[in-house]
Amino acid sequence: MKRALTVLLLFAACSREQRTVAQPASQENTAARTEVGDVMPAYSATSLDGKPLNLADEKGKVILLNVWATWCAPCRFETPELEALHKKYGAQGFKVIGVSVDDTGIDGVKQFVTTNKMSYPIVVDADARIANLLRTTVLPTSIVIGRDGRIVWRKVGAVMPNEISSLDSILEQALAKKS
Repeated sequence: MKRALTVLLLFAACSREQRTVAQPASQENTAARTEVGDVMPAYSATSLDGKPLNLADEKGKVILLNVWATWCAPCRFETPELEALHKKYGAQGFKVIGVSVDDTGIDGVKQFVTTNKMSYPIVVDADARIANLLRTTVLPTSIVIGRDGRIVWRKVGAVMPNEISSLDSILEQALAKKS
């Protein structure tokens, strides 16, 4: 009963939050497609430590790109699941990359990352360019990019604990393929 109530609350929060994600003014990459099977378009942002992150530099790895914000309850709920995946598959060429769309500065994001012991890379995209690129207004939104740069999985909404086994399967298949 408690789990069912938690899931219900997460879905309600997610639907409320989808209306609060600002629509980016930029029309950058509007012709790009970001559905399963498509090649992930170019994307870059600045990490919390000030270094640039360019997805093109990650080719050859399997990437779970997670778009989130500190104020998003479903995002907070899935953080431990993403951390566990990052640790479980990291040595095999897998990386979770969190893209924070918080627009209040990096200090709050840094505090959230520290408090939640997130070890995977986090970039900040206050202009929500990634939301425009992925054509989503829902947080969280996640995609898995295979070694060849193609999107192999897409999820709008939180990654729930009961979905981890199917996501494990997808990651294992993607990791088995060579670029």
